[in-house]
Amino acid sequence: MESREAMPANAVAENFAATLRLWGALPTSRTEERGPCLFVSTGTAIPDQNYAFCSVEKNVEEHVRRSARFFCEEGMPFTWWFPPGTRGELFRRALEKHGMPERCAPPAMLMTLGASSEHEQLPEECSVRRTVSPGDAMEWARSSLEGFDSGMEHLDSFSEFCAALIAPPFDASFRLLTLRVESDAAATALLSLTGDIAGIYYFSTLPAFRRRGLGRHLLSETLEEARCSGCRTAVLQASPMGFPLYKNAGFAVCGRFAVHSTDPDAC
Repeated sequence: MESREAMPANAVAENFAATLRLWGALPTSRTEERGPCLFVSTGTAIPDQNYAFCSVEKNVEEHVRRSARFFCEEGMPFTWWFPPGTRGELFRRALEKHGMPERCAPPAMLMTLGASSEHEQLPEECSVRRTVSPGDAMEWARSSLEGFDSGMEHLDSFSEFCAALIAPPFDASFRLLTLRVESDAAATALLSLTGDIAGIYYFSTLPAFRRRGLGRHLLSETLEEARCSGCRTAVLQASPMGFPLYKNAGFAVCGRFAVHSTDPDAC
């Protein structure tokens, strides 16, 4: 029987794995599953947007070599992700041997969604809009890349990925949200709905709009969207910049992911 402490971390890992499988099923993506390991190439040449994911330490050398071949064939940089408590010493040594040391260990965070009465009202000059068209998807992609300080050379491929997320049948599982100040996009979030768990991904505020409390407003709206979609739990992997925001909103740390890559700028 699983411990009570393990259950929150399992919820984070469950949503992450389900989200990767959905991303891998997009027409812009390619995926391969080998035993307990999943490889997902999203078509965007950014390490943090292509994933090797594994939850069991088994046939380690084979899986590490297979991941390198898969992403080499795809022409994509990538990151190896391990959910809390699953990356063992054999995987660590094998990845380091192949030039993929640990680059970061983002906290896995979770909160139980309460009543919608907790929802914070937006300031008058702000609005949050859901992406519904390819044009909206391109704007969301451009804003997200800027929020993460990623190059605009990735805009076309990332826009195609985002447009695929809002097309049937994937629109049932994903929400791309943009907080606007007047007419300007200021912050973005991707919501992944898997069962009664809502995962928050690609959460960012554009540089020109930081330190104004806008991330808090977008997070509140994103959680309200999750509640209205029938979710009872929200999960995420926190960056150092986002951690205080999530903690103050009520998220709790329930473990850490381990992330490996050949790219020193991954994470």
